[in-house]
Amino acid sequence: MTASCRLERCCAALEGGTGLKHVGRAVGAILVVFVVAVVWYAVAGEGVVTQHLFTNGAGIAAGTAWVGSDKGLDGGPVTAIARLPMNGAPVFAGTNEDDIFVSMDEGHTWSSVNATSSGHYVAGIEIDPRAAGRILGKAVYGAGFFLSDDGGRTWKNADRGLASRLLSCLTAPADAPDVLFAGTEDAGLFVSRDGGRSWRRTGGQALGSYVTAVNATRDGKTVYVATQEAGLSVSRDGGGTWTAISLPFGAEPVVTGIAIHPTDELRLAVAVTGHGISVSADEGWSWTTSRAGSLPSDCSVLQFLADGSSGLVAGTQSGALFLSDDGVEWQPAFQIESDGCVFGLMQSGSGLLAATSQGVFASSDGHAWSASSTGITNVTLRDLASSPADASMLFTATDQGVFRSQDAGVSWESCSEPRQILSILVMQDGPTVLAGTSNGSVLRSADGRDHWAVMTRGIPGVKVSTLVSPASDPKIVYAGTDNGCAVSTDAGLTWESRNLGLVPTASGESMTPRLEISAIFPYPDVPGRAILSLLGQGLYVTIDEGRHWQPLSASSDTQWIVCLAGDQRTGRLYAGTAANRVLVSSDGGVTWSSSGSGLSSILSVPGSVNAIAVAGDTTVYVGTQQRGVAVSKDGGGTWQRLNSGLPDLSICAIGIAGDSVFAMTSHRLVRLQTQ
Repeated sequence: MTASCRLERCCAALEGGTGLKHVGRAVGAILVVFVVAVVWYAVAGEGVVTQHLFTNGAGIAAGTAWVGSDKGLDGGPVTAIARLPMNGAPVFAGTNEDDIFVSMDEGHTWSSVNATSSGHYVAGIEIDPRAAGRILGKAVYGAGFFLSDDGGRTWKNADRGLASRLLSCLTAPADAPDVLFAGTEDAGLFVSRDGGRSWRRTGGQALGSYVTAVNATRDGKTVYVATQEAGLSVSRDGGGTWTAISLPFGAEPVVTGIAIHPTDELRLAVAVTGHGISVSADEGWSWTTSRAGSLPSDCSVLQFLADGSSGLVAGTQSGALFLSDDGVEWQPAFQIESDGCVFGLMQSGSGLLAATSQGVFASSDGHAWSASSTGITNVTLRDLASSPADASMLFTATDQGVFRSQDAGVSWESCSEPRQILSILVMQDGPTVLAGTSNGSVLRSADGRDHWAVMTRGIPGVKVSTLVSPASDPKIVYAGTDNGCAVSTDAGLTWESRNLGLVPTASGESMTPRLEISAIFPYPDVPGRAILSLLGQGLYVTIDEGRHWQPLSASSDTQWIVCLAGDQRTGRLYAGTAANRVLVSSDGGVTWSSSGSGLSSILSVPGSVNAIAVAGDTTVYVGTQQRGVAVSKDGGGTWQRLNSGLPDLSICAIGIAGDSVFAMTSHRLVRLQTQ
């Protein structure tokens, strides 16, 4: 090789090395920017982005905001309740989704205190008596133990030493507030002696791993714990050593509740699955059991009356409350309607409070009970409908039944027995209301009040998630379920399954082919014509009221349509997809174009379009998953964010009643207010 060739190769190598250095520097700069962005988002960016999302777009008129419209939509599962034994002390309630509510009037009215939650259920709450309700501890099943020093507004994780997040119960001795005992479902019992900041296991294998209940005397020296493996045990040295207690029910009874008398701590009572209640007057050395047959087998919680007597109240997993003067003879006191459950009982002043699957109930004597959940907004909202004959008459579908408003959403009242309602429809005549349930039935009320008939014949699925009726024929109703479509030709009195042409598919957790219908839209001006969305397959059309269906669109864009709506003035159809897009069709659904400008941004999280509603002036509103509400004034061409005042960015329904626009989150209903 000549010298000139070597020189050329060396120069080429140097030039290549220089190029690689430039590339490396560029990649390094990009990585630095990426790392800085990640750190910024972790430290402050998430709050900035969230704050930005809870605002309106630049094109929205000043003063436009969502305001609460859910007075009376109270209740929902309350899984834990706590109060200090002193007059005027606040009462705290925790829900199945880790929301915390506080009452300053012995549980009559409530207000929400925490801004964020883990989404898991609260298994127990304890209050530090030295801090007047400011310092709280809560055990959250699936999330761990948390402390708050500002009355429950903010929480910090305090899991140091806990070997499990599956916390099942919590107690703190009233006169030893630094001591807490937390039971877990898979790692046994833990004790903290520094106010919940650190934990260590106590009892070890002798107690077992699945703790079902725990309670302690005021000084914390005597502690009772129940586990599935060892039954009932006691420690008389504050959790240092443990001794098994023999119960008169045979080997390894499952104890689900432990109560200690407030003034005579030698007296205690336990609830035992399948055996009722057993009472001891000598710290568990001897027992008296409830009379056979006087209690159901699913007693789960119990509490002594607040009057200092030996009276007891017991709650069951089927929603019943029982009263006894001595723990032996029991009488029914109250029954929560429709699949209720009593999670906890607590003395409050001179009375009692019960935490249940349908909110808080209060009693002054353990015999008469009444709902006491005003302000606890934990009812799960599903759907909203207004009367075509009277825009001030509204109905909501909830997990606690149907609620009705007669004043355009200002106030609400329950108008059905509590049960899971997924969809709601008010017929053209105004009084007739239909409600789709989660157990394969449609409820029908001829007057929209408290009397409902249950229709099951002809309903093909279990979850009736869609109910719609065409304006062209007020007696026709389409019901979309998780296993097909049903049609009624007599305003919901009778039903017929109509699925000819629909092809079942296997999706989700179930591998069994099903016909899961997410939306149905009947054409308002073409009798007999309707389209439906079959999840995973796309759109189907019928021209004979559902007797025959055929594919309408085979585009991949329409395979996962979640909701459908139409504009009667322009003839446009709108479809919301699971990919946060809105599709628009001007030819009856044959072809679709994508409309998403303004719905997404690089800083927003992914989600679906859950609801679409078209106002009389052709304005289109969409409710999205985790992005709030968007509005379009140009037929879906562009969208503006409309989130000021929203309590949550996940919207499950949008409703229009006359000139009013409503948005529904999982637990709150709001109305659009303009200036």
